[in-house]
Amino acid sequence: MKKLLLPAAILLLSVAAAAQTCTVTGTSPYNWPMSAASVSCAEGGNAAASSILVIPAGMTVVFDSNTDTWSGTRIDVYGTLRVTANPVINASVTVKSGGLVDLQGKLALGSTAGCNYKVIVDAGATVTLGVNAAERLTICDDVILRGGGLGTCNSCGGTNSGRCAYDGTPYCQPVGGFTGPAAWGEEGFNSSLPVKLLYFNAESRNEMVVCKWATIVEENFHKFFIQRSIDGVTFEDIGEVEGQGFNIQNIESKYSFVDEAPMLGTNYYRLKAVDLDNEYEYFDVRAVRMNGSKKLAVYPNPSNGEHISFRANFNYRESDRIVLTDQLGVEVFSTLASAIENNIVFPGPLQPGVYMLRYVSKDFEQVHRVVVRH
Repeated sequence: MKKLLLPAAILLLSVAAAAQTCTVTGTSPYNWPMSAASVSCAEGGNAAASSILVIPAGMTVVFDSNTDTWSGTRIDVYGTLRVTANPVINASVTVKSGGLVDLQGKLALGSTAGCNYKVIVDAGATVTLGVNAAERLTICDDVILRGGGLGTCNSCGGTNSGRCAYDGTPYCQPVGGFTGPAAWGEEGFNSSLPVKLLYFNAESRNEMVVCKWATIVEENFHKFFIQRSIDGVTFEDIGEVEGQGFNIQNIESKYSFVDEAPMLGTNYYRLKAVDLDNEYEYFDVRAVRMNGSKKLAVYPNPSNGEHISFRANFNYRESDRIVLTDQLGVEVFSTLASAIENNIVFPGPLQPGVYMLRYVSKDFEQVHRVVVRH
C-alpha cells in the first residue's frame, strides 16, 4: 500500500465521493448470480458498477458456484454471507456487529500475493467454518482461516491446499467460530484493528513524559488517543494524535506525544487506536515514575474573569481548598479543590485587576498572581 499524503479532511471527502454503495435487494436467501451486473441495488443500478457491497441485516447472500465473483473495494456484512462453493472475490470483507460469514467452502479474497485485501470482524460479529479441512479462507493466496476443528487443521498440504502465512500454520476454527473484534490480512496478522504497532515507549525527561511509538500497518485508521492512569486501572484521555495516512502498509510511521504535567509517583500510559468506523483497541501499558515537588499551574493568565483553570501534579485531598482574594486581601471565592474538577467558574465575571489564587493543604501551599482583563 502507498502512503497517502492528502490532508485527512480532504481524503475522507474524496473517499466518500468516489465510493458507490450497493445494498443488495431481493428475497432472502439470495443466490448470487454468475454476473454481478444482474444484482439490483437499493440505491439504484447494479452491483457490477459499485465499489461497496452491503448485505443488510436479515438478508442472506449465498455464493454457491465457483464462478461467482465480485470486484470492488469491500463487502460490508450486516446480515449473512454464506459460501458453499469456491469463489474468488476481489475485495475486502468487513463483518459488522450481528453479521455472519458462514464458510462451507473455500472463499478466496484475491488469487495472487500482494493483493492487500483484509477481513475485519467487528465486536459482535462472527466468521464460522465447518469440520472439513477444505473449508477455509484465503487472502491473496495465503491460507488464513481453516476448518477441521481444534488441533486437526494445522497443515497446508494435501488436496485443495495453498500457501500458509508465516510458519505454515493457519488459524484453526475455534469453538463458536472466529468472533470480533479481529482482523486478518495476507500476512496472517490478527488484531482487533488493522493497525500493527512496532513499538511504544514512554520515558521521563525534564519533568515531563515523552511517549514515542511507530506503526508498520494502518488500514482505515483514524487516530490515537493517549491515555494516562495513576493506578494502572482507570485511564483518561490526555491527548490525541491523528494518523499519518488512510491506507499504509510496510511503511514505518512514527509518532510522539509529550505529557507536560505528569503526576508525582507512577504514571501509566497506553494507546487507544481508533479506526474510521470508531472501532478501537488498546496497546500495552507503559509505567513511568516521576519524582519531585508538588506544583500547581494556573491558566489562562490573564483571564477574562469568567473562569480560571488549574492543573496539579498531585492528587487532591478532601480538605484541600482553593481561595481567591483581591488586591486588598478580601476573599472573593473559596471552594474545595476536589469539588470543581480543575476549573473555577465564577457566579459573575470578576472585575479587571490583580487577584491572588491560593492553594491550601495540610502540607502544601502555593500562591499564583492572576490578572483579569475584559
